[in-house]
Amino acid sequence: MSLVTEPTSSAGQLDSRVVLRDGTVATLRVTGPADHSALRRFFHELSPESRRRRFFNLADPAETLIDAFCDSSHPMHQATVVALRLLDGELRPIAVGSYLDLGHGAAEAAFAVGDAFQGKGLGTILLERLATMAAASGFRRFEAMVLPENNAMLEVFRDSGFEIRSKSELGAVTVLLSLSPTEESVAAADRRHALATTASMRPLLAPTTVAVVGASRRSGSLGRRILDSIVSGGFAGPVYPINPNASEIDGLRCYASVADAPPGIDLAIVAVPTARVLEVVAQCAGAGVKSLIVITAGFAEMGGAGRALQQDLVDLVRGHGLRMVGPNCMGLLSTAAGVKLNASFSPIVPPAGRVAFSSQSGALGMAILQLAIDRRMGLSSFVSVGNKADVSSNDLLEYWEADPDTAVILLYLESFGNPRRFARLARRIGRNKPIVAVKAGRTRAGTRAAGSHTAAIAASDIAVDALFHQAGVIRAGTIDEMFDIATCLEAQPLPPGRRVAIVTNAGGPGILAVDACEAAGLTVAPFTDATRARLSEFLPPEAGARNPIDMVASARPDAYRRAIEAALTSGDADALIVIYTPVDPRTSGETLEAIRGGIAAGRRAGATHKPVLACLMAGDGRPLPLDLQNERIPAYAFPENAARALGRAVDYAAWRAQPPALPWSFEDIRADDARAVCRHALETAGDGWLTSDEVGAVLGAFGLPFAAGMLAHSAEDAAAAACVIGFPVAAKLASRRVPHKTDVGAVQLNLASEAAVRRAFAEVLARGRTLVPEADIDGVLIQSMVTGGVETRIGVADDPLFGPLVAFGLGGIHVEVLGDVRFRVTPLTDHDADELLHEIRGLPLLLGYRGHQPADLDALRELLLRVSRLAVEVPDIVELDLNPVMALSPGKGCRIVDARVKVRASITRAARIDG
Repeated sequence: MSLVTEPTSSAGQLDSRVVLRDGTVATLRVTGPADHSALRRFFHELSPESRRRRFFNLADPAETLIDAFCDSSHPMHQATVVALRLLDGELRPIAVGSYLDLGHGAAEAAFAVGDAFQGKGLGTILLERLATMAAASGFRRFEAMVLPENNAMLEVFRDSGFEIRSKSELGAVTVLLSLSPTEESVAAADRRHALATTASMRPLLAPTTVAVVGASRRSGSLGRRILDSIVSGGFAGPVYPINPNASEIDGLRCYASVADAPPGIDLAIVAVPTARVLEVVAQCAGAGVKSLIVITAGFAEMGGAGRALQQDLVDLVRGHGLRMVGPNCMGLLSTAAGVKLNASFSPIVPPAGRVAFSSQSGALGMAILQLAIDRRMGLSSFVSVGNKADVSSNDLLEYWEADPDTAVILLYLESFGNPRRFARLARRIGRNKPIVAVKAGRTRAGTRAAGSHTAAIAASDIAVDALFHQAGVIRAGTIDEMFDIATCLEAQPLPPGRRVAIVTNAGGPGILAVDACEAAGLTVAPFTDATRARLSEFLPPEAGARNPIDMVASARPDAYRRAIEAALTSGDADALIVIYTPVDPRTSGETLEAIRGGIAAGRRAGATHKPVLACLMAGDGRPLPLDLQNERIPAYAFPENAARALGRAVDYAAWRAQPPALPWSFEDIRADDARAVCRHALETAGDGWLTSDEVGAVLGAFGLPFAAGMLAHSAEDAAAAACVIGFPVAAKLASRRVPHKTDVGAVQLNLASEAAVRRAFAEVLARGRTLVPEADIDGVLIQSMVTGGVETRIGVADDPLFGPLVAFGLGGIHVEVLGDVRFRVTPLTDHDADELLHEIRGLPLLLGYRGHQPADLDALRELLLRVSRLAVEVPDIVELDLNPVMALSPGKGCRIVDARVKVRASITRAARIDG
């Protein structure tokens, strides 16, 4: 096995956004015949020096060459990608990159960037996209001829992170670039994208100047509410109301249009009728506005016509290189000291803090902000992304990753636009900042509602669970639980382990806390003799000192202080939950002060690394956190809330403590051979199931251990095959039209002689002819019998949004009836494969149950990783079912007894890897 890295960018997509080094954006797509005149104009308008660097002469390229640039229909031979921007009202190329087949797995690559757009990272972006496209089409390296003085292009190759070699000859430098992603190339691409995205988001979340288009004198209108919010929120910079029918609003001078306002506007908030939005956005772009928030509704959430209008809006925004939040959103808030911007129609402004929140629901935004105030949880920023036409949660994640004011990230999601990129970002960012998410649409009805609300595809909840688990995202079931978890993560250190101490003055809540802790995967273990002896020094005889520490109802405040200090400083626990149920309200204040004192004493004694949570079961409404001099103790109304929040924090800490998970590949994989088999099948038979021979070829190309077998077309062939394979054997109908052969009597087992094989061949073939036409029968598969071992099942299902999912479980009724199966999103890492094996309820059977031989877990693990690579490397495969897979005893491996593979024509793999 060898370590591989996952490609980080997409290419081959018909239309994708890329962020340039200066924070502006462009549209990237492959070319077509209609681009001929635009490409001719682009090359003609290059400066003579740029043209010389691209073509090694000053002349315009020949028409035949431009024709070639316009043909990207066969990426296995050549392809061209263009970056587009609106110039003089037309969407025109600003950069062009292409590759051409040179044979033997090599392609010539060349790039040209318009003179006005050089130095913005476009050459690197084109290289990344073309490399992904070319690698997906079977190329292994790029060759590029570069003039020695073309330092900019040489720098693009050097900074790419790909493995390169170069040589100088004939007055030029030949650069040889391997297309296999390396750890360095992936990291370099991530760094570039993060820096560009952060720069692009800064005018939105930290603007210096703001305009409100649609500001009104009418009280209660959206434009007026937004203007009032900005002014009353104390925004640090100039605010320009845009209203052609007013000269001033509350002392602020109005401007007839954005073009009439002073230049240098970072952010324009658009709150005008739907029919005017595109006109206003065009005016903003013409005036040099850098970013937009479109509050106005009436776009994709309304259906067909709205979707078309939203696409026009996106094309306009991207064409001008702008960033946009919305449309159909509530706006955003930033509490940073130098910004203090409430660019929303919410009058509710939470205190400044270290928690960032992205919400896909504007209507939910008000409740979220009010909840933050009720919980006394400060926010660094809040963004209502609305329809996510441009800025998405992925963009915000990268901005908040670099934001020093943000320590915890909260997401309310109704749909995913780019789940694979989300997973990569979350996995990286979660190593330093926890991400807590609520994903709506868990049920089928909820999925339909989410789809209608956001006009987006709602993902399978199984895939969401797998994605979150693999990426370290903490999934909350409700908004309330999200805040429970966030207050714990923001205020307290991560727990170093799962052991919890509980201090309470009431037995019932203590028992509830123990049950809730156990349910959350925490351990409430008895204290050691030393800790119990320390507690007995001041607790009454009737108190419990084993854990939980039940001080009984008569406990005085001093007992709370001493018990908390003892539990916190003992070596028996990694976290502490303090429960207080007032018996005498007159002593509540004194008791709360004693709780604070006990925590402070524990901290002074060195217990600074253990989180402390309080459960205050008294008073009206939600309990407020306990403030100490240097920390805040989150408070919960019930023990279950505290235990669940702590359990999620423990799980997250354990994930973060793991070494980074590694995707793997294998040196003996022949992906090109498998892809060729699938493409030939699609060309000859179209979408559908592969034949037995094709299945064997695909599995063999990836080293999957298919049980030995031969396809027979006559009884004599069958008998001869059995003699070669060795008795006993099985006889199975080979037909792509009969997937479940055992269910329909098309399988015979344990055939021990040539005569038995001949009879079985005739009977299986006869049975097949009653099921499907003769033309759909490939023959009869004669296969070795695999005896012993544990029957398991491995599958691949292609999710339209998440890509391939790998499933693992026990075979037979364990999957069919008990549903004992687990899923992960590809590509699998070593951790993913291990978890798939150990999460199923049938794990005891794999480990050896009641004297039975254990299974070869190492072989199963390798098989899962190989299947994952197959799913990633051969995108035409949309379904794969290996059932049963017999896991033999340790050291003997495993054998695939039956396999089905379904293919469907797809675009290149590059289009399935998001950017």
